[in-house]
Amino acid sequence: MAKDIDHLSGQGKLVIVAGMQYGSEGKGAITSYLAPVMSIGVRTGAANAGHTVYFHGEKFIMRQIPSAWVNPSAKLVIGIGAIVNLPLLLEEIVLVERYSAMRHRLCIDRHAHVIQDEHIRRESLGDLALRIGSCSATTREGIGAATAAKVLREESCTLAHDVPELRPFCVDTVDLLNTALDDGRYVILEGTQGFGLSLEHGAFPYVTSRDTTTAALTASIGVNPATFDLDVIGVVRTFPIRVAGNSGPFDKDSREVSWEFVRRHARAKEPIIEYTSVTKKVRRVATFSREGFRRACQVNRPTEIALTFADYLDWSVHEEERITRRVETFIEIVEDIAGVPVTLVKTGPQTTIDFSHYRRSRLSQLAA
Repeated sequence: MAKDIDHLSGQGKLVIVAGMQYGSEGKGAITSYLAPVMSIGVRTGAANAGHTVYFHGEKFIMRQIPSAWVNPSAKLVIGIGAIVNLPLLLEEIVLVERYSAMRHRLCIDRHAHVIQDEHIRRESLGDLALRIGSCSATTREGIGAATAAKVLREESCTLAHDVPELRPFCVDTVDLLNTALDDGRYVILEGTQGFGLSLEHGAFPYVTSRDTTTAALTASIGVNPATFDLDVIGVVRTFPIRVAGNSGPFDKDSREVSWEFVRRHARAKEPIIEYTSVTKKVRRVATFSREGFRRACQVNRPTEIALTFADYLDWSVHEEERITRRVETFIEIVEDIAGVPVTLVKTGPQTTIDFSHYRRSRLSQLAA
């Protein structure tokens, strides 16, 4: 069921899908759900974040190409602030082309930076991975080193327009996006990682190599959000996760638990366990933090909330287009903290409920 187009009608709109915890909140799934009513899908950041989407029942983990590729009419943009992993991007282009023509609609900013072998070598020789556990350094793909080289303006930096394989896709994406918004188009900006991993706001040094807030996201694509109609969808999990190993603390009012605890809490008969999208290690999991979520809302200012992993509260709703009182109670807590409505609820990897429509239907039934 597609989200109501009426909700997005009017002037050009910038929709930001932002993670409110430690990543893996389900931003890719929310983005792909909204993609059918979007003109342009944008991604920035780097390839250390894997976003899961489903297309015709098949699972894809996207690390560079925007999840909006599932809409065959949407233009796909890799923004000016991106750090590009060339082999991975070329691999994803080939993969997506098997299911949806996209070479003609992919645009990469000519000033996006491209990781070089020197960056990978430098990162693999350092002790960053050992010091901060399973944060982005453990992928050893040169992301942190490439980011540092960019800040230091080193000669090792290479821009997208300098790479022959990328040149056919290179455009001025800042102009493209601002012009599209001025012309009344809908643009969805897919945030990478989550607020709790922000270089500025996370538990340093257990953070990623960039700021992950909504303000930083818009800056990284060259768009001033104050100029356009803006919708910030804060994506929040019922049980936040961190990646495996010494990856940093959870919030103080949160308690790290086992996946068996989650299974028992959900009353699931089958095991519940998650692995990281990129490194395939068992994720750490914890109880929901009200204080952490409140801080994320304070900084990111969501206009609506997408709640994911509702089935971890009650497994009876797994992949169902309905919710139970147990889930409703949690939604009420989230809305009280955020001060904005929960509009989308995911009950499983492939099921998203338009909760605004769901509420209206419930009220109509009660009135009848």
